[in-house]
Amino acid sequence: MINMGSAHDIMQTFAYKEIRAHFRDYDGWGCRQVQLPIVHDMTCILSRDVRGRKEVVALAVSYDEEPSMLPLETLAASLKGKDLKGQYLVVPKAANVSAIPQSAKVHFMESFGFMDGKLVWLTRKKNAKQYPHSEAPVKTGTPVSVCEIHMA
Repeated sequence: MINMGSAHDIMQTFAYKEIRAHFRDYDGWGCRQVQLPIVHDMTCILSRDVRGRKEVVALAVSYDEEPSMLPLETLAASLKGKDLKGQYLVVPKAANVSAIPQSAKVHFMESFGFMDGKLVWLTRKKNAKQYPHSEAPVKTGTPVSVCEIHMA
């Protein structure tokens, strides 16, 4: 039997690329994936040495439309003895993060997003659906259907 992999494997590959985009190797960040028994989301511990002291960051990747803080809280609890510098949650674009506390920093993925309640892969190919950057303010004005934008 030939194992061809699974969709979960490729999603982790994209998640790892997203993590590397924010926490780069040349900045000294090392990433270690941690398997937690109670959650299915990808969780990682990121660390680096800065002038003789160690910075440690807890990070969780969620593909849910309304992500939970449970994986991040569980990972942070396992790092109690270490000096935790921050908690990060990586989620698809258009995920509902209103329930996420301000103490956790949220990064939106460039490769996945929610459209009409479905998780979709956001490709960079021609005619791909684009989301506005989360940092950019949304322009107000005449409402335009998403279908009209993509048909143009």
